[in-house]
Amino acid sequence: MTEHIQVHPVQPEELPILRDLAEETFLDTFSSQNTPQNISAYASVAFDMDRVRAEYENAHSRFWFARIGPDIAGYLKLNTGPAQTEQDLENAMEIERIYATRAFQGRGVGKRLMATALEAAREAGVNWVWLGVWEHNQKAIAFYEHQGFEPFSRHSFRLGDDEQTDVMMKKKITRD
Repeated sequence: MTEHIQVHPVQPEELPILRDLAEETFLDTFSSQNTPQNISAYASVAFDMDRVRAEYENAHSRFWFARIGPDIAGYLKLNTGPAQTEQDLENAMEIERIYATRAFQGRGVGKRLMATALEAAREAGVNWVWLGVWEHNQKAIAFYEHQGFEPFSRHSFRLGDDEQTDVMMKKKITRD
């Protein structure tokens, strides 16, 4: 049985929830594979409330929550134009963040958020959706490949004092 997952845009009054969820999902995903110092250095900047607010207020970024019942099960962040972290693809949209909380992993949250991202890309009229994923996050890479993404480049990602490599993956947007 598939649970009913509702996806809705994050509202301004939900920013503290978004900030907490972003930090929680990042820590759950990456803490065990990185030093506490590097995780702390990154988190103290990336999840600062002023930074989260600025990202939210950027006209080229959009955030969604996924809910199962009353619980927030994950979130999505999309970027277009100058908000994209890389500008390698013309007429593209970036999936900068797509996370399911640990409690809701394996319950279709990622697939539902991905469907939201692809629909937003079609609505925006872009030709490509792309993302960067840490080269050591095999579970995520497999998920993206299953969703039809393919590697096209690599870029560096700094986590504290550790320079890591992300695999950049893209998917062509088709019009139905």
